[in-house]
Amino acid sequence: MPRCLVLLVGALAWAGCAADAPSPVRDDLGRAVALDGTATVLGLAPNLTELVATAAGTDRLAGVGVSDDFPPGIDGLPRVQMLPLDTEAVVALDPDLAFGSDDVNTADAADALGALGVPTYLFRFDEVADVPRALRTLDTLLASTGGARAAADFERRVAAVQSAVQPFSPPRVLLLVGDETLYAFGRDSYASELVRLAGGDNLTDVYDGAAAQPSDEVVLEMAPEVIVVLAGPDYDPARLLERHPTFFSLPAVQNGRVYGLDPDLVSRPGPRLVEGLERLARLLHPEAFAAGAA
Repeated sequence: MPRCLVLLVGALAWAGCAADAPSPVRDDLGRAVALDGTATVLGLAPNLTELVATAAGTDRLAGVGVSDDFPPGIDGLPRVQMLPLDTEAVVALDPDLAFGSDDVNTADAADALGALGVPTYLFRFDEVADVPRALRTLDTLLASTGGARAAADFERRVAAVQSAVQPFSPPRVLLLVGDETLYAFGRDSYASELVRLAGGDNLTDVYDGAAAQPSDEVVLEMAPEVIVVLAGPDYDPARLLERHPTFFSLPAVQNGRVYGLDPDLVSRPGPRLVEGLERLARLLHPEAFAAGAA
């Protein structure tokens, strides 16, 4: 065979292989993720399941985690243990792509899934704006259109809350994950930003990073005017005093401003985070949302 023909055949063969090679993208951690199809995908945390379902529909989900409970359309899907991650079960579902969050899923775990044939894209949720950004990214990765619409609605509702609370002075707010051990949020968390967007002064912004754990003594010094516990809307404020009797003198307790809020609306950085913002803003500034308020 003439040498020029050999080179031509070789070039065509290489081009064919290159065309079949997975297309790499970079996730929020800068990792290269090779995409070889996105027909079925898997969220490795509840917020990712909600994000995928919003952007592309529940029919794109290969399965869900055992603790995933939203949206209702996921009820009949296969369930997999996500924390700790049941790698074998994930691989058995054979998704084309998995999505994780760097605060739940490590890069090493994502790389291990990729080595087993499940490329894994990790998102980072440091700011409230990362939610609409993730929705738009999912549209790009999944060739869907629901993400952009949901992102625009999310941003519109955030702007509406900011406009409503802007005229009012921010109360001193303590946002707690629970009422026994005082787990809270540091200034580098999206949850802290949520308090600020809702028109509050997040008292645990004095803590670096995303997490905070103030002592009872520190809370007494902070003197929060509003305390919000992520324990559901039916939360009984008496429980807080049972666990922390010295809190009886706090302005929030004296003025009856200890509230409960659905934890899923704050702890899951997904499409419903804006609903958490709206409910939080109404707790902090009922006057801004009263009938006839400007």
